[in-house]
Amino acid sequence: MKFTKTRRFDRDLISVFFAWFISRIVVVLTMWITDLFGSSETREFSSQGFRLWDAGWYQQLISGTYTELGEEAFRFFPGFVLLGRLVKPLLGGDEVLASVLIANLFSLCMFAVLYRLVVVETGNATRAKMAVWILALFPSAFVLVWGYAESLFITLTLIVFLALKKQNWKVVALFACLAGLTRPTGALIAVAVATAPGFWNTASNFKGRIERLTALMGGPLGVLAFLLWSNAQSGKKWVPFTVQEEFRGGFVDPVRRLMSGVREIFTLDPDGLHVLFAFSFFLLLIVVWKNLPRHYFFYALVSLLVAVSAENLNSLERYVMASFPYVIALAIFIDKKKIQKVAYPLSAVCLVACTVASATGRYVP
Repeated sequence: MKFTKTRRFDRDLISVFFAWFISRIVVVLTMWITDLFGSSETREFSSQGFRLWDAGWYQQLISGTYTELGEEAFRFFPGFVLLGRLVKPLLGGDEVLASVLIANLFSLCMFAVLYRLVVVETGNATRAKMAVWILALFPSAFVLVWGYAESLFITLTLIVFLALKKQNWKVVALFACLAGLTRPTGALIAVAVATAPGFWNTASNFKGRIERLTALMGGPLGVLAFLLWSNAQSGKKWVPFTVQEEFRGGFVDPVRRLMSGVREIFTLDPDGLHVLFAFSFFLLLIVVWKNLPRHYFFYALVSLLVAVSAENLNSLERYVMASFPYVIALAIFIDKKKIQKVAYPLSAVCLVACTVASATGRYVP
């Protein structure tokens, strides 16, 4: 019996690796073909390769400093940057290679931890493999191949949720804090901790209560640590957030933003695509509510509300992808072979389309 389980687990790990490998082949091949057959105008973007968009900023920070690069650099939290600085000397000082290597190694870790988490929560290995493939072929998953921080952030968040399952509050506190140092949305992990089973257990001793409080504050403390450091370095308050407002606009009522977005859909405004995705994600919340523990739902809900609370919805798909309960919800939703036959190819086509659009400057990842 144990031998059978071991063989099955080995096959599952092979499936996880295969999803990781295939998704990278798809993205890299798409980038190469896009650059090869692009016009002189689009090649100004595509020729940059793995330096495109935010990946270039992370690479500059790996080689330089925040103050050297100016206020805009403070939009990027230091978790991924610090790892890059550790790895860079081992790769001959190549910051591009360092960022891409870290992103892809953590992507592989991310798929493996996602598989384990779905098995633990649902007891369904087939569904776990589906979740891995969905994340691998997600339309915005090309950033998991580029030098972006998403793979690191999602891996840390998944470990937090595994620790919440075991009510290991020390591990939750540590990895939530690391997630907060990697992306500002790491602060939202506090919502998952506060709604997780066992958090409000009044029967525990004083030590247990302190551990739970530390777990609750882990994500916000990670974010706060970088904010305080950035205040000292820049001489201004809350620079990472104030600079981000220049790109996404100030905070707006998410309901009002979505209602105004309906007009963008009917007028065929490019931003209407983001609004369509937003509505589909809200529908997936129903699947999360019905099939996963409540802390998954509240974490997914607050993550989506924050993502749509801006005038500019660019990068919405990437932000929501980082909120992994939506990936599990999709796996549950397409849990029929007939739907899977359409869902996987369609997702792969969307991944290729988004990679092309981003590599040619038409889509902001």
